[in-house]
Amino acid sequence: MQNTSTTEHNREGSTGGIITIQTTRFGKISIHKRRIINFPEGILGFPDEKRFVILEHKPGSPFCWLQSVTSPDLAFVMMSPILIKSDYIDTLPASERRLLKGEQAKNFAVFAFVTIPKGRVQDMTVNLLGPIVIDAEKKIGRQLVLANSTYQTRHPVFVETD
Repeated sequence: MQNTSTTEHNREGSTGGIITIQTTRFGKISIHKRRIINFPEGILGFPDEKRFVILEHKPGSPFCWLQSVTSPDLAFVMMSPILIKSDYIDTLPASERRLLKGEQAKNFAVFAFVTIPKGRVQDMTVNLLGPIVIDAEKKIGRQLVLANSTYQTRHPVFVETD
């Protein structure tokens, strides 16, 4: 059964085809099926949401969007946690660090969800406790929970300095 927010069609010369998804934020967009990232365990709070695509925010922006393929109104703002904490990868569990620092590191990306309170950009936070790790080659993602970590779900992006 196909969700009404997604339609599928093949374009000549493409393998796997193009799908069109209806989104609340971006309207109707067409993406290649190869761009879909599968989250077998879903995202925390959204266990049934398994298929997402990463969309650029604006050229040159540090932000991107994790858009659900099946739920038009579900999209998360993300950014690289390394922009906030340059040693962030070193704080991940050893098994994840090996993947992200080994010879296959170029296949992996780490993101953090961003929360921007309406009208208060200066109060923007990132979730460093629950990073998103994506294997770009296998198109598999998962959200980690960093147990025994000092990180927060609402780590300030902008820190006041004197």
